[in-house]
This record gives sequence, C-alpha cells and structure tokens, in this order.
Amino acid sequence: MSVVGIVTITLGVLVVFSRGALLVTPEATLRWFKETIASNSRLRTLGVFMVTLGAAMIWAGASDDSGLAAFLTVLGWGILVVSALVVVLFPGIYRAIANPFMPSDTGSLFLWRFAGLAGALIGVLLIYIGALAL
Repeated sequence: MSVVGIVTITLGVLVVFSRGALLVTPEATLRWFKETIASNSRLRTLGVFMVTLGAAMIWAGASDDSGLAAFLTVLGWGILVVSALVVVLFPGIYRAIANPFMPSDTGSLFLWRFAGLAGALIGVLLIYIGALAL
C-alpha cells in the first residue's frame, strides 16, 4: 500500500467531512467556527491539528517520487508554515483575517452552501486520486 495514497485519501475524507458540514448545516458550522476562533486556546488546538496534518503530508510526500507526492509535500509545507506561524504562535492575526469573512446575521447562506459543495467535491476528487495511487 502506498503511503501517499493513504494520506491523500485521509486528506480527502477530512475535506469531505469538514466541507460537507458546511453544505448540510452551514449555520451550525459557522457558529462552531466563530466560537473556535474567539478563543486563543481553541484556535491553537486547531493549529496543532493542522501542524500535525502538514507534517504527515510532508512525510508521505518524501516517501515517493511522483507528482502526487510532490503536491502533498508542497501543500504540507504550506499548511505547516502557515498554521505554525499564524494559527499557533500568533492567533490574533488569524482571527483578524477570518472575522471579516464570518456573516454577522443568519441571512442567506447560499454562498456558504456552495463553498461547502465545492469543497466536498474537491475532497471526493482527492479520495479518487488517492485510491488510484494505492
């Protein structure tokens, strides 16, 4: 079994679940995200998870010499650097960037649902590509 395929499938499943929640229940998902970014400790916990994800992607990408492995390595380094610097060390910067994107009322959530659908489709594509890499 290919480590690159397993990590890509895992990443795809994670994307499907996170964006699928935005597709199915955007109001609850956005409320959870607002609560998460309101607290430094919760935001840092999310950042530690993202650092771990980025490190796993780098490790998996280093184990193979394919285009998918190179993609995982580059994406993993991006996630690792951004989450370590911005989310874990300086959560106020992440909060300042994310807060303007949060809706202030519970009006039309069509665009959030569309973003959830697009993300879920990208996750399904990652699962497919990971399955091909196995």
